[in-house]
Amino acid sequence: MKTKLYIKTAFVALVSMASLSSCLKDDKHYVDFAAATPLIELPAATAVGALGGVLQAAALDISTTPVPINLLVNLAAPHTLSSAVTVKVSVDQAALTKYNTDNGKSFVLLPAADYSSTFTATIAANANQAYVVINVKSNLIDPSITNYALPLTITDGGGQQISNYKTVIYNVQAKNAYDGAYTQNGSITFPDGTGRSWVNRAKTLTTINANTCIAEAADLATSGFTMYLKVNTDNTVTVTPAPASANQTIQGNGTNTYDPTTKTFSLHYKYVGGTGDRVIVETLKRN
Repeated sequence: MKTKLYIKTAFVALVSMASLSSCLKDDKHYVDFAAATPLIELPAATAVGALGGVLQAAALDISTTPVPINLLVNLAAPHTLSSAVTVKVSVDQAALTKYNTDNGKSFVLLPAADYSSTFTATIAANANQAYVVINVKSNLIDPSITNYALPLTITDGGGQQISNYKTVIYNVQAKNAYDGAYTQNGSITFPDGTGRSWVNRAKTLTTINANTCIAEAADLATSGFTMYLKVNTDNTVTVTPAPASANQTIQGNGTNTYDPTTKTFSLHYKYVGGTGDRVIVETLKRN
């Protein structure tokens, strides 16, 4: 009896599955992906993942050797193709203008002299992806300019249909090797011997040029105290007031160094207050 019951149950299940499959294919909402048209797309433009979206940050180290930006091109298809596909992209001023208008931004085109590329990517037969390589001459970019953009749009899908996800805009900026987020530990001592200290405090260094960053002096950003940290060829550090700092007496007060292995600044500096020198000792370690 049990054997007959199992056979009967299995038969009913098979009939149900067949019926369901038939209903799905007859349903207007059913999509037969096996017959889907191949599409050429830029995955970064799909807004999938933490780095997805039309606008992409491209913070590049300042270098006399061109720094590559690798733009991934994807063949979205249920199966790979038996022949290679060459995809072309173009610099798209109209896309940048639209992005600025839609988002209230003021990006401007990266000067043509600052980069070079073939603007093509060849997806090999039986493959899905390839890269368009844009070589950026980052040493030609003024680090103080933060609104340069390179808008790129697929303009030739190599005989394949182009997806709606076809445009990426790179916000290209030049960054030196010291630019970034740091953990700050240190103290300040006043002329009367009192003071205060800070532990595991956040501090950001921002590029000024190839070897100089601007940073908050001590813990005094709310007072408008900022300083330049210049890393010299021997990894000593020169401390000076930033031109717009509210205090222009910030200066070195002992040995200041940068350790490229641990990416740590060891700083001794001071500034003149109403009653004399305020002495700061601190370390900045790259996060």
